[in-house]
Amino acid sequence: MIKYWSPKKMKKAIGSPGREYSNEFLYQNLPEILPGKEIKMLDIGCGSGYVRKIFYNLGYNLFYTGVDIKKHKKFEQFNKYALDSNFIQSKIEDFNPKNRYNLVFSISALEHIEDDVLAVSKACKFLEKTGVQIHIVPTFWSLFLYLRHGHRRYTPTRLKKMFGEKSKIYKLGGLFSFLLHLFFITIPEVLFRSSKLRQSRVYLKLLEIANKLDRFVPILSSVYVVITKNHL
Repeated sequence: MIKYWSPKKMKKAIGSPGREYSNEFLYQNLPEILPGKEIKMLDIGCGSGYVRKIFYNLGYNLFYTGVDIKKHKKFEQFNKYALDSNFIQSKIEDFNPKNRYNLVFSISALEHIEDDVLAVSKACKFLEKTGVQIHIVPTFWSLFLYLRHGHRRYTPTRLKKMFGEKSKIYKLGGLFSFLLHLFFITIPEVLFRSSKLRQSRVYLKLLEIANKLDRFVPILSSVYVVITKNHL
C-alpha cells in the first residue's frame, strides 16, 4: 500500500520541491523509523553526503560511510556532522565492505545505477539483522521535471518487486509542487540557464503554498520514499 505524505511545515530553502519534501520527511520521520541513537550508515551514491547534517540535527551519533563513483567537492564540508566519516570510491555493484550497517540509505541515487536490482540485493547483505533500508527515488512524473536524469524512473510495481510487498512506500508532492518545479526550475534552468526564479522570495512563498495545496490534489507526485527491513 502506498501512503501519501506531506510536510507539516516547510523550512525556507531554495531546493526543488522534491528535495525539500524529502528532507522534511527525514526530519519528521527518522526518530520513529530509527529509534536508536547510534547509527552505522552506508550512503549509496552519496554525493556531498549532506544528509549527515540532518542526522546531526536530530541528535544521532552517526558513523558514516559514503560510496560513490567520484568524491564530491563538498563532501569534506559535512564531515563535522558525524562522529566518523569515510568515503569509498566505488560502484556499488563492486563494493564489498567488511563492516555491517544498521542503515543503508540513498537519495536520488538508485536511478543512476545501471543494475539497481543488484544494488538493492547487495544492500541486504550489508545490513545487520535488524537493519533498515531507506531509499528516495523519482517517480514516473519526475521525467517531465528532470528530463534525462539517470537510467530510469520508478513505479510502485517496480518498487514492490525490488523491495518486497511488506516494504512501506510513501509518495511526496502533488499537482501544485509539480507545476512550481516545472515553471520555476525546469523551464528557466533548462531553457535559459537561469536559477534566479528559484532564488527569489516569490519561489519561497509559493513553495509554502504548494505544500498546503498538494494535500488536496495529491497527483503527479515526484518522489517515492521506500522503507524496508532486512530479510522481509
